[in-house]
Amino acid sequence: MRCMAVKLIFATAFMFYGCAQKVPNTWQKRVLQDPVKEEIKLHARVFENRDKQTIVLLHGFGTSWYSFSRIIPELSKYFTIYAIDLKGFGKSPKPKDNRYSVYDQAVLVDKFLREKNLKNIILIGHSYGGGVALSLVLMDKKRVKKMVLIDSACYDQKLPKLIRWLQIPIIGKIGFFILPSSFEVKESYKYAFYDDSKIPEDIVREYTKNLYLPNAKSVYFETTKELIPKDIDKISKKYSTIKIPTMLI
Repeated sequence: MRCMAVKLIFATAFMFYGCAQKVPNTWQKRVLQDPVKEEIKLHARVFENRDKQTIVLLHGFGTSWYSFSRIIPELSKYFTIYAIDLKGFGKSPKPKDNRYSVYDQAVLVDKFLREKNLKNIILIGHSYGGGVALSLVLMDKKRVKKMVLIDSACYDQKLPKLIRWLQIPIIGKIGFFILPSSFEVKESYKYAFYDDSKIPEDIVREYTKNLYLPNAKSVYFETTKELIPKDIDKISKKYSTIKIPTMLI
């Protein structure tokens, strides 16, 4: 009898979770009509270099500011660096609010830049962070002076195997929460590295540790469902309106 009660509670909770109302993942809804309103303070590692131009770094999916740790020492000789942890990653807040699209992230980064009064910045975005950078520049073309996109998310594309696996209904979520985080991090990096022996151990340790933070796995899983906006084909046509100097890597 107790077993049946537990199953009933689980089934009911799952039904409500699965049927929760979500704001459509489009520019119109997430940026213009219903932007993120929570008081979310993004965490950032700051490397001051007085009177030098500012670089803002936006990391890729599932990582944190630490993904730039190998280039920051050199860049910080010539620039002030703000290496941001996007919402849900690193030390930034991880609310379960279903708002983890590149549009939502861009709204929060724009708010961060305004609060810090950062202007004429060089914006560097990697992968998912590149999608955030593109969205941010489309929102506010005056705040960013130059942009660098590294392997940037920008068009509709086939997602990596691990993310496609996570998107399998029910099974993907169960497997993700059961498997060791270190395995999941290594599998994601195997997609990025031709030679798996060169995957940095410190990177694996850092992001494995991050996945054990409260709500981290829930946020990671939720973000996989919002990586590609519903209106990506429409928004990508606006890239041609971006006139600031942009380097593509």
